[in-house]
Amino acid sequence: MPQRRAVVAGSRTFPGAGLAPNPGSLIAQIEGIFESIVESIIRKEELTINFERLCFPGRSQKEATKFTRVLLILQLSHDALVSNEILTKRHIFYQNQELFGTQARVDELVDCLALTLGVGREDLNIVATSKGLVAGQATVHLKDGTSIDASYNRIGSSIPLSTTIASVNTSNIKWILVIEKDAVFRSLVSTEFWRTSAAGLGLLVTGKGYPDLLTWSFLHIVQRNNPNVPILVLVDYDPDGVNILRCYRWGLSRLPSPKYLKAHWIGIKARHVLESRNLQPVQSAPERITHQEQAYSSRGGDSAGDSISSISCREPSAQLSVRDRQLVRGTLRRIQAIITTDESSQEVAEMRYELQKMLMLGVKAEIQWLDDGGNLTGWLEQEIILCLGPE
Repeated sequence: MPQRRAVVAGSRTFPGAGLAPNPGSLIAQIEGIFESIVESIIRKEELTINFERLCFPGRSQKEATKFTRVLLILQLSHDALVSNEILTKRHIFYQNQELFGTQARVDELVDCLALTLGVGREDLNIVATSKGLVAGQATVHLKDGTSIDASYNRIGSSIPLSTTIASVNTSNIKWILVIEKDAVFRSLVSTEFWRTSAAGLGLLVTGKGYPDLLTWSFLHIVQRNNPNVPILVLVDYDPDGVNILRCYRWGLSRLPSPKYLKAHWIGIKARHVLESRNLQPVQSAPERITHQEQAYSSRGGDSAGDSISSISCREPSAQLSVRDRQLVRGTLRRIQAIITTDESSQEVAEMRYELQKMLMLGVKAEIQWLDDGGNLTGWLEQEIILCLGPE
């Protein structure tokens, strides 16, 4: 249970964080802060919020500005809770650009404020704009009575805010595939791989790179309701891919308390690279890289018309860069710090082995590289069936 903190205004102490995260208690906490500040103003005392011991007017202009930013976020959160509306961090920034300066400041303050109050960011009715997509045999029922049919949209449906979800019906699926690349996700959705796969009905999910909180929370809800349906993760064979896997498996640093997903890594791994007869660990020559290829190679994906077997894709097997090697070493340090159970220790050992092997081979490979023969779906079916085991 989170420790109880105090919000201080002048000489008065107001019990703050650690209460149950429901709208009523949060509204009471925030209003208690405001009342304390008003009393301090009446008594002509210095205003203090026990959020990194912020004061107003403070010892510097920087401290006074930060106090103002925190107070504004508290006010916006209070108004959103009272009116039962949802605010996005992007909206807060664009409505107050001069005060915050950058989007990153809003993100940091909202997350830190939620942690200080002992709640999740969503409990403040402040969320990030969702970038996650879902497609497949699932129906998401929302608390307002509406529903989202994930099988209806041929480009995937946006993942909703977890606090607006009443239930998720995934009773018929046999597997969940989380895909790093948006381009691969959209190609699989366009062929309805979730429906036509020999592995049975499934669900496709992408966080378009590193997962955001909404995508991770959605997967957590689905797994909680369907603990026997495996979550399979497909990422690039590079340091970022392994880091993305780590984020899905062991949660995000922004979570108010440690939570985990039981997820299985199906690829890409060193053995897939070594088994390929066409491996050429060389960087594409600069003169051969077109503007379209550069756009495709970015982690944000490609144009909507490109397929995963497009011959215009850049060579997906390349040498590790200096940055890649530094990132591998940093990831090795992070996974070393993971507190493991008997069940997860083998996963950590596998991640460590794969990263060390990556350094030794000196190469990386994108998911598209598996489709060199034009049959990524066939490879996926084999891997998914292998993970499912005998009926």
